[in-house]
Amino acid sequence: MFTITYLTKKLIIMTLVIKLVTSQTLDEIKAQIINDWKSIALELVPNYQGGTAYPEYQRRQWNFTSDSGFSTLIENFEDKSGSNRKISIQGQGEITFQGASDVISGAYLCQFNFSKSAIITLHTDESVTAFNGAQQGQDGITWVKDKPQDVTKLAVPALGKQSNQFFLAYDLIYIRDDYLYMGEVDVFGNEATLDNPPKGLCAPLIPFSDDETPLTLDELKESILGGVWQSLTKEVRPSKNNQGQLITTFQTRKLTFLSESNYSLVLTSFPGPGQTSPLLEMEVIGPFVWEEDASQVVAGAYFAKFSMSQLYITPMNDEMAANLNQGLPEGIEPFKNGQKANLTGKEFPALGMTNDSPDYESDMVYQRQNRLYLQARPVDGGMLYPKERRTYSLQRDLIDPERSSFNAFLLLNLIVILML
Repeated sequence: MFTITYLTKKLIIMTLVIKLVTSQTLDEIKAQIINDWKSIALELVPNYQGGTAYPEYQRRQWNFTSDSGFSTLIENFEDKSGSNRKISIQGQGEITFQGASDVISGAYLCQFNFSKSAIITLHTDESVTAFNGAQQGQDGITWVKDKPQDVTKLAVPALGKQSNQFFLAYDLIYIRDDYLYMGEVDVFGNEATLDNPPKGLCAPLIPFSDDETPLTLDELKESILGGVWQSLTKEVRPSKNNQGQLITTFQTRKLTFLSESNYSLVLTSFPGPGQTSPLLEMEVIGPFVWEEDASQVVAGAYFAKFSMSQLYITPMNDEMAANLNQGLPEGIEPFKNGQKANLTGKEFPALGMTNDSPDYESDMVYQRQNRLYLQARPVDGGMLYPKERRTYSLQRDLIDPERSSFNAFLLLNLIVILML
């Protein structure tokens, strides 16, 4: 009978543990990408025009026929209903991997060349007018509402495409636990380029065949307890500066449901996507109550009201502490690097905290496997308050690593090995 020696056991265990903690290689990404992928729900995307960010919604489908070939259908909608399409882009071509991301470990920058086909369909009169105004009849194109237009080698001035050139797009590819992630550059909706690659991940895609039975509210209430839900990487998030202007910030989130009615949320801010030293940590503690069903977003989602009863701020370096201490409001002790300050019930205009500030948000909770989703932030950088500002879309996911299906696989393997 074959037996495993003590040394062999150790080597196998070490291999499994290393597999758990290291990033995926490019070859592993290429092997896993071959599939049909789709959005979980309509995705909120910013349309920045004239100094204002307007909300649009998007649905994505990607089919990777090989590690170098793709087809895609991207539909943009005017509102959260998912019925009022604005523009559709359909195409096929080749994907080439440009190199590893310098800000997201395990992600790779890719070029998508729409060399086989690129078909655009405009679905609104406003889009038709804008495209024809830019087109001026170039390459014999006159845009017509709801009429697909093959532009594979034709000019599309409205999108910056020239004649006899294929559409080129750049994006990230990152795969974890059968979720495919692509990237986003900033909160203004700018497209990625080779010189300006994505800085963060957007909401993931799932395999077409990977539909699951949604959790009931009672199942969700029980399932979210007992774990720490945290960001996979630094997130690109909309915020406002002291002048009320929209800015791109980089944060991580750590959400813990302390009980069936209380939570803790820690937001950590960073100066940039590749920075490892944080600027500021904000912790919010308070109660939450379930509101109504949110299945119009995705089956199994529920709205919830998250209130703030405690607020703590921790500057994470001397410069941030000094900045916070400038014009310090009366009644607030000077901030110190690494020292948590209790700002519960206090005004601090520099952080947007006044007596008029709402102390709750109308959020949303959705769990799928070992992923937890809250509601997408408004594209203008404001709060999810009042209910009329609900975005009806999923934010990028939080993960509880202890619930990873791969972790469970490793645990089972370790148990079997140790029993041999």
